[in-house]
Amino acid sequence: MTLKALTEKREQLQAEMEQLVNTAEVEQRAMSEEETARFDALEAEIRAVDRTLERAEKARKADIKLPAGETVEERAKAESEMFSDYIKGKKTENRASLTEGENGGIVPLTVANRIIERVKAQVPFFTYADLAETKGKYSIPVYEEDGENAIVADYVTEGNALTDNIGKIKTIDLNGYVIGGLSMVGQKLITNTDVNVTDFVVRKMSEALAAKLNTEFTSGSAKIKGILEAKNIITAAAQAAVTYDELVSLRQKIPQRYRTNGVWIMHPDTYAAILKLKNDMGEPYFKIGEKILNSDVIESEDMPSLTAGNKAIIFADLSGYSIKGAKGVEVQVLRERFAEKYMLGIMGFAEYDGAISNQQKFAVLQMHT
Repeated sequence: MTLKALTEKREQLQAEMEQLVNTAEVEQRAMSEEETARFDALEAEIRAVDRTLERAEKARKADIKLPAGETVEERAKAESEMFSDYIKGKKTENRASLTEGENGGIVPLTVANRIIERVKAQVPFFTYADLAETKGKYSIPVYEEDGENAIVADYVTEGNALTDNIGKIKTIDLNGYVIGGLSMVGQKLITNTDVNVTDFVVRKMSEALAAKLNTEFTSGSAKIKGILEAKNIITAAAQAAVTYDELVSLRQKIPQRYRTNGVWIMHPDTYAAILKLKNDMGEPYFKIGEKILNSDVIESEDMPSLTAGNKAIIFADLSGYSIKGAKGVEVQVLRERFAEKYMLGIMGFAEYDGAISNQQKFAVLQMHT
């Protein structure tokens, strides 16, 4: 979605919120449960749009050195055309902005920013998690507390020392693991003057990188560590079903100070099963589009299903998950490798890492075995 479309969408959401409030005021009543739920959903969506717009504006301005009298929009348009010519194999007079990266990839900064922002829009972790956009190793000091070791406040009496409870401090190091995606593009499409080649590459690269990152930030691997490594576990009574009481217990499993920013992460099928939960009157506890126990829901196909032994539902304040993200992306065009197929190979590279930095902010419902 373009920035203009996002701005228009925000205005529509704001107008709907105001309409809900105005209707209740005119009728001299409090907002109904459905109206309140819709208001909260609109408010959350506006916050998400605002974060996207804010990041997009930062990306447009970050590190872009403009000649005198040139705007960001003019530079973006020029670099888009330049990059398109490069992909098509055309010679261009000005290659100053097409710099070669560490992986041999060439991409203008404005195009790289577009790819990164589209990746962020498709990966919910970038909205909720602790994100550091930097090169090199990113070290996070972590203070571990337990029942016996915790910093506590107490009254101070002259001559008496405060209780010396010292937790363990360790460091989580996030490195830069290179993630690459390969897209095949037909030469016929490249030569079609009606197709914006740069837009096509931006879309394909962002989709490939986002799909990989969603999987890694969820399931993890030998490199990036996912949220399923959370250790605060509740075991469900059943192998393939969840109850309302278990959802309440899971939410209460993390400290109260973290619940306000908590979100639910689950597979779409698990979310569907929860929406079908009913009380003794046969009424559903939750409705489609509503929050679960006043917290947003992130549907992820990378989350395990409701199957025996699986970690099926996570409730977490995702600021306890830290991501070291790339400030840029590199694109490499493979011309000869796929020439006999009358196609081009376009590879995108970016560096990321992630890990849980605060286990107290995570709670997991694991199905019974």
